[in-house]
Amino acid sequence: MSKTTILEVYQDKKGHYRFRLLAKNGEPVAASEGYSKKATAMAAAKKLAEWVSSAVLVDADKKADAASKTTGKQPSSVTGKKIANNAAKSKTVTKAATKKVVA
Repeated sequence: MSKTTILEVYQDKKGHYRFRLLAKNGEPVAASEGYSKKATAMAAAKKLAEWVSSAVLVDADKKADAASKTTGKQPSSVTGKKIANNAAKSKTVTKAATKKVVA
């Protein structure tokens, strides 16, 4: 059982390269879109690993604006309601964790 978060890059049955987030028990939690080149999938996985460390968790049921809480000001083009709605649509929960990219 792994003690770190793993982003695994693999080739699917159709020949596209994808990366998936694995839980500590090794089960896949999330998967990416397909990429035609392995290098592109690796770059996307590395970028995600960077972004996750500064991700903001938004509870769509709460009316609080996550952006204003973290920056002290609201983005000019996005309201808190839009952020919450987008989070609800994606149903993605992001948690900062130790990360490792595996080829």
